[in-house]
Amino acid sequence: MQMRLLNNAAAQVEIAAGAARERAARSMSRSRSGSLAGSPRPWPGFSAGSMYGGAGGSEPRVSGSRLQALLPGLRANLDSLWAGSQQEALQGLNERLAGYLQRVRALEAANRALEEEIAQVRARRGGAGQRDWEACERPLEELRKQVEDLNMDNAKLLLQIDNARLAADDFKVKLEAEQAGCDSVQKDTQGLRKIMEDTNFLRMKQEAELEGLKEELAHLRKSHKEEAEALRALIANSDVTVEVDNPKKQELSESIAQIRKQYEKVAEQNRDDAESWYKAKFDTLSQEANVNTQALEEAKSELNELRRQLQGLEIERQTLQKMVETLENTLENTEARYNDQLAHLNHVIAKLQEELAACRADLERQARDYEALLDVKSKLENEISQYSQLIEGVIDRLPEADH
Repeated sequence: MQMRLLNNAAAQVEIAAGAARERAARSMSRSRSGSLAGSPRPWPGFSAGSMYGGAGGSEPRVSGSRLQALLPGLRANLDSLWAGSQQEALQGLNERLAGYLQRVRALEAANRALEEEIAQVRARRGGAGQRDWEACERPLEELRKQVEDLNMDNAKLLLQIDNARLAADDFKVKLEAEQAGCDSVQKDTQGLRKIMEDTNFLRMKQEAELEGLKEELAHLRKSHKEEAEALRALIANSDVTVEVDNPKKQELSESIAQIRKQYEKVAEQNRDDAESWYKAKFDTLSQEANVNTQALEEAKSELNELRRQLQGLEIERQTLQKMVETLENTLENTEARYNDQLAHLNHVIAKLQEELAACRADLERQARDYEALLDVKSKLENEISQYSQLIEGVIDRLPEADH
Protein backbone atom coordinates (compact mmCIF):
# COMPACT_ATOMS: atom_id res chain seq x y z
CA MET A 1 0.00 0.00 0.00
CA GLN A 2 2.90 2.35 0.85
CA MET A 3 4.59 1.59 -2.47
CA ARG A 4 1.32 2.26 -4.29
CA LEU A 5 0.94 5.66 -2.56
CA LEU A 6 4.54 6.62 -3.35
CA ASN A 7 4.14 5.53 -6.98
CA ASN A 8 0.92 7.56 -7.27
CA ALA A 9 2.65 10.59 -5.74
CA ALA A 10 5.63 10.24 -8.10
CA ALA A 11 3.31 9.85 -11.09
CA GLN A 12 1.36 12.96 -10.09
CA VAL A 13 4.58 14.93 -9.64
CA GLU A 14 5.89 13.80 -13.05
CA ILE A 15 2.55 14.59 -14.70
CA ALA A 16 2.49 18.04 -13.09
CA ALA A 17 6.12 18.63 -14.09
CA GLY A 18 5.41 17.55 -17.69
CA ALA A 19 2.35 19.81 -17.89
CA ALA A 20 4.34 22.72 -16.46
CA ARG A 21 7.11 22.16 -19.00
CA GLU A 22 4.63 21.99 -21.89
CA ARG A 23 2.89 25.20 -20.77
CA ALA A 24 6.21 26.94 -20.28
CA ALA A 25 7.36 25.83 -23.74
CA ARG A 26 4.11 27.03 -25.32
CA SER A 27 4.36 30.39 -23.56
CA MET A 28 7.98 30.79 -24.59
CA SER A 29 7.13 30.03 -28.23
CA ARG A 30 4.28 32.54 -28.13
CA SER A 31 6.43 35.24 -26.59
CA ARG A 32 9.19 34.70 -29.17
CA SER A 33 6.76 34.74 -32.08
CA GLY A 34 5.19 37.93 -30.75
CA SER A 35 8.52 39.71 -30.31
CA LEU A 36 9.67 38.76 -33.82
CA ALA A 37 6.45 40.07 -35.42
CA GLY A 38 6.90 43.47 -33.71
CA SER A 39 3.58 43.46 -31.95
CA PRO A 40 3.57 45.68 -28.88
CA ARG A 41 3.38 44.02 -25.38
CA PRO A 42 2.15 46.19 -22.59
CA TRP A 43 3.86 45.63 -19.19
CA PRO A 44 1.64 45.51 -16.17
CA GLY A 45 1.59 48.78 -14.33
CA PHE A 46 2.04 50.99 -17.39
CA SER A 47 -0.62 52.71 -19.52
CA ALA A 48 -0.48 54.06 -23.05
CA GLY A 49 -0.77 57.64 -22.11
CA SER A 50 0.99 58.16 -18.75
CA MET A 51 3.12 56.50 -15.97
CA TYR A 52 2.94 57.24 -12.25
CA GLY A 53 5.82 56.61 -9.84
CA GLY A 54 6.72 57.22 -6.25
CA ALA A 55 5.53 55.87 -2.97
CA GLY A 56 2.86 58.28 -2.01
CA GLY A 57 4.71 61.55 -2.90
CA SER A 58 4.27 63.81 -5.94
CA GLU A 59 3.09 62.43 -9.25
CA PRO A 60 5.68 63.05 -12.03
CA ARG A 61 4.19 62.96 -15.46
CA VAL A 62 5.75 61.78 -18.73
CA SER A 63 4.54 63.26 -22.00
CA GLY A 64 3.19 61.03 -24.73
CA SER A 65 5.76 62.05 -27.39
CA ARG A 66 8.67 61.28 -25.12
CA LEU A 67 7.07 57.97 -24.10
CA GLN A 68 6.67 57.04 -27.76
CA ALA A 69 10.36 57.74 -28.28
CA LEU A 70 11.39 55.52 -25.36
CA LEU A 71 9.04 52.63 -26.16
CA PRO A 72 11.25 50.70 -28.64
CA GLY A 73 14.25 50.45 -26.25
CA LEU A 74 12.03 49.84 -23.24
CA ARG A 75 10.27 47.01 -25.01
CA ALA A 76 13.57 45.40 -25.97
CA ASN A 77 14.84 45.64 -22.40
CA LEU A 78 11.57 44.33 -20.98
CA ASP A 79 11.55 41.40 -23.42
CA SER A 80 15.07 40.41 -22.47
CA LEU A 81 14.32 40.75 -18.73
CA TRP A 82 11.08 38.83 -19.03
CA ALA A 83 12.68 36.01 -21.00
CA GLY A 84 15.60 35.78 -18.52
CA SER A 85 13.40 35.83 -15.42
CA GLN A 86 11.03 33.28 -16.91
CA GLN A 87 13.87 30.94 -17.83
CA GLU A 88 15.38 31.28 -14.36
CA ALA A 89 12.02 30.59 -12.72
CA LEU A 90 11.45 27.52 -14.88
CA GLN A 91 15.00 26.31 -14.26
CA GLY A 92 14.58 26.72 -10.47
CA LEU A 93 11.22 25.00 -10.65
CA ASN A 94 12.73 22.13 -12.63
CA GLU A 95 15.60 21.81 -10.16
CA ARG A 96 13.27 21.74 -7.16
CA LEU A 97 11.00 19.30 -8.96
CA ALA A 98 14.00 17.07 -9.74
CA GLY A 99 15.04 17.26 -6.08
CA TYR A 100 11.58 16.21 -4.97
CA LEU A 101 11.55 13.38 -7.51
CA GLN A 102 14.95 12.24 -6.26
CA ARG A 103 13.67 12.37 -2.69
CA VAL A 104 10.60 10.34 -3.73
CA ARG A 105 12.85 7.74 -5.40
CA ALA A 106 15.03 7.57 -2.26
CA LEU A 107 11.93 7.08 -0.12
CA GLU A 108 10.72 4.36 -2.50
CA ALA A 109 14.09 2.61 -2.24
CA ALA A 110 14.03 2.88 1.56
CA ASN A 111 10.47 1.55 1.58
CA ARG A 112 11.48 -1.40 -0.63
CA ALA A 113 14.46 -2.13 1.65
CA LEU A 114 12.18 -1.93 4.68
CA GLU A 115 9.66 -4.29 3.08
CA GLU A 116 12.45 -6.72 2.18
CA GLU A 117 13.71 -6.60 5.77
CA ILE A 118 10.18 -7.21 7.11
CA ALA A 119 9.75 -10.11 4.69
CA GLN A 120 13.08 -11.61 5.83
CA VAL A 121 12.09 -11.26 9.49
CA ARG A 122 8.72 -12.88 8.80
CA ALA A 123 10.40 -15.65 6.82
CA ARG A 124 12.82 -16.29 9.70
CA ARG A 125 9.95 -16.44 12.16
CA GLY A 126 7.93 -18.74 9.95
CA GLY A 127 5.10 -16.34 9.29
CA ALA A 128 4.53 -14.94 5.84
CA GLY A 129 1.67 -12.68 6.86
CA GLN A 130 0.15 -11.75 10.12
CA ARG A 131 1.42 -13.99 12.91
CA ASP A 132 -0.95 -16.63 14.22
CA TRP A 133 -1.19 -15.65 17.87
CA GLU A 134 -3.68 -18.44 18.50
CA ALA A 135 -0.96 -20.94 17.60
CA CYS A 136 1.21 -19.32 20.28
CA GLU A 137 -1.62 -19.31 22.79
CA ARG A 138 -2.38 -23.03 22.36
CA PRO A 139 0.96 -24.28 23.80
CA LEU A 140 0.67 -21.63 26.50
CA GLU A 141 -2.78 -22.94 27.44
CA GLU A 142 -1.41 -26.50 27.51
CA LEU A 143 1.47 -25.36 29.71
CA ARG A 144 -0.94 -23.52 32.02
CA LYS A 145 -3.05 -26.69 32.23
CA GLN A 146 0.05 -28.72 33.08
CA VAL A 147 0.95 -26.20 35.78
CA GLU A 148 -2.58 -26.45 37.23
CA ASP A 149 -2.39 -30.28 37.18
CA LEU A 150 0.98 -30.15 38.91
CA ASN A 151 -0.44 -27.79 41.52
CA MET A 152 -3.34 -30.21 42.12
CA ASP A 153 -0.93 -33.15 42.50
CA ASN A 154 1.16 -31.07 44.88
CA ALA A 155 -1.94 -30.25 46.93
CA LYS A 156 -2.89 -33.96 47.07
CA LEU A 157 0.60 -34.86 48.28
CA LEU A 158 0.43 -32.15 50.92
CA LEU A 159 -2.96 -33.49 52.05
CA GLN A 160 -1.56 -37.03 52.31
CA ILE A 161 1.42 -35.76 54.28
CA ASP A 162 -0.90 -33.86 56.63
CA ASN A 163 -2.99 -37.01 57.15
CA ALA A 164 0.15 -39.05 57.84
CA ARG A 165 1.32 -36.41 60.30
CA LEU A 166 -2.05 -36.47 62.07
CA ALA A 167 -1.92 -40.27 62.28
CA ALA A 168 1.64 -40.08 63.60
CA ASP A 169 0.50 -37.53 66.19
CA ASP A 170 -2.34 -39.87 67.26
CA PHE A 171 0.09 -42.75 67.63
CA LYS A 172 2.45 -40.50 69.55
CA VAL A 173 -0.39 -39.62 71.94
CA LYS A 174 -1.24 -43.31 72.34
CA LEU A 175 2.43 -44.12 72.86
CA GLU A 176 2.73 -41.42 75.51
CA ALA A 177 -0.38 -42.78 77.26
CA GLU A 178 1.01 -46.33 77.16
CA GLN A 179 4.36 -45.07 78.41
CA ALA A 180 2.59 -43.29 81.27
CA GLY A 181 0.70 -46.52 82.11
CA CYS A 182 3.95 -48.48 81.90
CA ASP A 183 5.64 -46.00 84.21
CA SER A 184 2.72 -46.32 86.65
CA VAL A 185 2.96 -50.13 86.55
CA GLN A 186 6.71 -49.95 87.05
CA LYS A 187 6.19 -47.69 90.04
CA ASP A 188 3.59 -50.12 91.46
CA THR A 189 5.99 -52.99 90.83
CA GLN A 190 8.75 -51.15 92.61
CA GLY A 191 6.35 -50.55 95.54
CA LEU A 192 5.42 -54.24 95.60
CA ARG A 193 9.07 -55.17 95.49
CA LYS A 194 9.72 -52.90 98.44
CA ILE A 195 6.77 -54.44 100.32
CA MET A 196 8.06 -57.93 99.49
CA GLU A 197 11.51 -57.01 100.69
CA ASP A 198 10.01 -55.63 103.90
CA THR A 199 7.93 -58.79 104.28
CA ASN A 200 10.96 -61.00 103.72
CA PHE A 201 12.91 -58.97 106.22
CA LEU A 202 10.08 -59.25 108.74
CA ARG A 203 9.77 -63.00 108.06
CA MET A 204 13.49 -63.49 108.55
CA LYS A 205 13.32 -61.44 111.73
CA GLN A 206 10.39 -63.48 113.03
CA GLU A 207 12.15 -66.71 112.07
CA ALA A 208 15.16 -65.53 114.03
CA GLU A 209 12.91 -64.71 116.97
CA LEU A 210 11.27 -68.12 116.61
CA GLU A 211 14.65 -69.81 116.68
CA GLY A 212 15.57 -67.76 119.74
CA LEU A 213 12.35 -68.77 121.45
CA LYS A 214 12.91 -72.40 120.51
CA GLU A 215 16.39 -72.24 121.95
CA GLU A 216 15.05 -70.53 125.06
CA LEU A 217 12.35 -73.21 125.37
CA ALA A 218 14.93 -75.94 125.00
CA HIS A 219 17.10 -74.22 127.54
CA LEU A 220 14.15 -73.93 129.94
CA ARG A 221 13.28 -77.57 129.43
CA LYS A 222 16.84 -78.56 130.04
CA SER A 223 17.05 -76.38 133.14
CA HIS A 224 13.76 -77.72 134.41
CA LYS A 225 14.86 -81.28 133.76
CA GLU A 226 18.14 -80.68 135.51
CA GLU A 227 16.42 -79.05 138.45
CA ALA A 228 13.95 -81.94 138.65
CA GLU A 229 16.71 -84.51 138.49
CA ALA A 230 18.70 -82.60 141.06
CA LEU A 231 15.67 -82.42 143.24
CA ARG A 232 15.04 -86.14 142.82
CA ALA A 233 18.64 -86.92 143.55
CA LEU A 234 18.54 -84.70 146.52
CA ILE A 235 15.44 -86.39 147.77
CA ALA A 236 16.81 -89.83 147.00
CA ASN A 237 20.13 -89.20 148.66
CA SER A 238 18.66 -87.51 151.63
CA ASP A 239 19.57 -89.35 154.84
CA VAL A 240 16.93 -87.64 156.81
CA THR A 241 14.22 -89.97 157.62
CA VAL A 242 11.39 -88.78 159.52
CA GLU A 243 9.27 -91.37 160.92
CA VAL A 244 6.29 -89.89 162.34
CA ASP A 245 3.30 -91.81 162.88
CA ASN A 246 1.29 -89.15 161.27
CA PRO A 247 -1.34 -89.62 158.67
CA LYS A 248 -0.10 -86.36 156.89
CA LYS A 249 2.98 -88.13 155.32
CA GLN A 250 0.91 -89.66 152.64
CA GLU A 251 -0.76 -86.32 151.93
CA LEU A 252 2.62 -84.60 151.50
CA SER A 253 3.73 -87.11 148.91
CA GLU A 254 0.49 -86.72 147.08
CA SER A 255 0.77 -82.92 147.26
CA ILE A 256 4.28 -83.02 145.82
CA ALA A 257 3.17 -85.34 143.07
CA GLN A 258 0.22 -83.13 142.36
CA ILE A 259 2.41 -80.01 142.30
CA ARG A 260 4.79 -81.77 139.93
CA LYS A 261 1.94 -82.74 137.66
CA GLN A 262 0.59 -79.20 137.69
CA TYR A 263 4.03 -77.77 136.95
CA GLU A 264 4.57 -80.20 134.10
CA LYS A 265 1.11 -79.47 132.82
CA VAL A 266 1.72 -75.70 132.94
CA ALA A 267 5.10 -76.15 131.24
CA GLU A 268 3.54 -78.34 128.55
CA GLN A 269 0.74 -75.83 128.10
CA ASN A 270 3.21 -72.99 127.79
CA ARG A 271 5.26 -74.98 125.30
CA ASP A 272 2.18 -75.83 123.25
CA ASP A 273 0.98 -72.22 123.33
CA ALA A 274 4.37 -70.94 122.22
CA GLU A 275 4.58 -73.51 119.44
CA SER A 276 1.04 -72.78 118.28
CA TRP A 277 1.64 -69.03 118.36
CA TYR A 278 4.88 -69.29 116.45
CA LYS A 279 3.31 -71.73 114.03
CA ALA A 280 0.33 -69.42 113.44
CA LYS A 281 2.67 -66.47 113.02
CA PHE A 282 4.84 -68.41 110.59
CA ASP A 283 1.79 -69.54 108.62
CA THR A 284 0.53 -65.95 108.44
CA LEU A 285 3.89 -64.69 107.23
CA SER A 286 4.11 -67.54 104.74
CA GLN A 287 0.65 -66.69 103.39
CA GLU A 288 1.59 -63.02 103.11
CA ALA A 289 4.81 -63.97 101.36
CA ASN A 290 2.86 -66.21 98.97
CA VAL A 291 0.35 -63.43 98.30
CA ASN A 292 3.15 -60.94 97.69
CA THR A 293 4.94 -63.43 95.47
CA GLN A 294 1.77 -63.97 93.45
CA ALA A 295 1.22 -60.21 93.16
CA LEU A 296 4.84 -59.83 92.08
CA GLU A 297 4.40 -62.51 89.42
CA GLU A 298 1.22 -60.82 88.17
CA ALA A 299 3.02 -57.46 88.11
CA LYS A 300 5.91 -59.06 86.22
CA SER A 301 3.56 -60.60 83.66
CA GLU A 302 1.70 -57.30 83.26
CA LEU A 303 5.03 -55.50 82.92
CA ASN A 304 6.11 -57.94 80.22
CA GLU A 305 2.80 -57.44 78.42
CA LEU A 306 3.21 -53.66 78.59
CA ARG A 307 6.77 -54.01 77.33
CA ARG A 308 5.52 -56.04 74.36
CA GLN A 309 2.86 -53.40 73.65
CA LEU A 310 5.50 -50.69 73.99
CA GLN A 311 7.76 -52.50 71.53
CA GLY A 312 4.86 -52.89 69.10
CA LEU A 313 3.97 -49.20 69.38
CA GLU A 314 7.63 -48.24 69.00
CA ILE A 315 7.89 -50.35 65.85
CA GLU A 316 4.69 -48.78 64.50
CA ARG A 317 5.97 -45.30 65.37
CA GLN A 318 9.24 -45.97 63.56
CA THR A 319 7.31 -47.28 60.56
CA LEU A 320 5.12 -44.16 60.49
CA GLN A 321 8.18 -41.94 60.93
CA LYS A 322 9.88 -43.64 58.00
CA MET A 323 6.70 -43.27 55.94
CA VAL A 324 6.53 -39.55 56.82
CA GLU A 325 10.20 -39.13 55.90
CA THR A 326 9.58 -40.95 52.61
CA LEU A 327 6.58 -38.73 51.86
CA GLU A 328 8.59 -35.62 52.75
CA ASN A 329 11.40 -36.72 50.43
CA THR A 330 8.84 -37.43 47.72
CA LEU A 331 7.32 -33.99 48.29
CA GLU A 332 10.73 -32.32 48.09
CA ASN A 333 11.59 -34.18 44.89
CA THR A 334 8.18 -33.37 43.42
CA GLU A 335 8.50 -29.71 44.36
CA ALA A 336 12.01 -29.57 42.88
CA ARG A 337 10.80 -31.22 39.66
CA TYR A 338 7.75 -28.96 39.45
CA ASN A 339 9.91 -25.91 40.16
CA ASP A 340 12.24 -26.91 37.31
CA GLN A 341 9.29 -27.42 34.99
CA LEU A 342 7.76 -24.14 36.13
CA ALA A 343 11.06 -22.33 35.56
CA HIS A 344 11.26 -23.84 32.06
CA LEU A 345 7.67 -22.80 31.35
CA ASN A 346 8.38 -19.29 32.66
CA HIS A 347 11.44 -19.15 30.40
CA VAL A 348 9.34 -20.22 27.41
CA ILE A 349 6.64 -17.68 28.31
CA ALA A 350 9.25 -14.93 28.73
CA LYS A 351 10.76 -15.83 25.36
CA LEU A 352 7.33 -15.74 23.70
CA GLN A 353 6.61 -12.42 25.39
CA GLU A 354 9.92 -11.05 24.10
CA GLU A 355 9.03 -12.20 20.59
CA LEU A 356 5.59 -10.64 20.97
CA ALA A 357 7.14 -7.37 22.18
CA ALA A 358 9.60 -7.45 19.25
CA CYS A 359 6.74 -8.03 16.80
CA ARG A 360 4.75 -5.21 18.37
CA ALA A 361 7.80 -2.95 18.18
CA ASP A 362 8.22 -3.87 14.49
CA LEU A 363 4.55 -3.17 13.85
CA GLU A 364 4.78 0.16 15.68
CA ARG A 365 7.92 1.08 13.74
CA GLN A 366 6.21 0.15 10.47
CA ALA A 367 3.19 2.21 11.51
CA ARG A 368 5.46 5.18 12.29
CA ASP A 369 7.22 4.76 8.93
CA TYR A 370 3.84 4.56 7.23
CA GLU A 371 2.69 7.73 9.01
CA ALA A 372 5.94 9.44 8.02
CA LEU A 373 5.43 8.39 4.39
CA LEU A 374 1.86 9.65 4.51
CA ASP A 375 3.11 12.98 5.89
CA VAL A 376 5.73 13.19 3.12
CA LYS A 377 3.08 12.30 0.54
CA SER A 378 0.71 14.98 1.85
CA LYS A 379 3.54 17.54 1.89
CA LEU A 380 4.53 16.59 -1.66
CA GLU A 381 0.92 16.82 -2.79
CA ASN A 382 0.63 20.27 -1.17
CA GLU A 383 3.87 21.44 -2.79
CA ILE A 384 2.82 19.97 -6.14
CA SER A 385 -0.52 21.76 -5.87
CA GLN A 386 1.32 24.99 -4.95
CA TYR A 387 3.71 24.57 -7.88
CA SER A 388 0.79 23.74 -10.15
CA GLN A 389 -0.98 26.91 -9.01
CA LEU A 390 2.25 28.89 -9.47
CA ILE A 391 2.81 27.46 -12.94
CA GLU A 392 -0.83 28.05 -13.88
CA GLY A 393 -0.51 31.63 -12.62
CA VAL A 394 2.64 32.15 -14.69
CA ILE A 395 1.01 30.58 -17.70
CA ASP A 396 -2.10 32.70 -17.18
CA ARG A 397 0.05 35.84 -17.04
CA LEU A 398 1.87 34.94 -20.23
CA PRO A 399 -1.19 35.38 -22.52
CA GLU A 400 -1.95 38.68 -20.81
CA ALA A 401 1.60 39.75 -21.51
CA ASP A 402 1.13 38.71 -25.14
CA HIS A 403 -1.94 40.87 -25.39
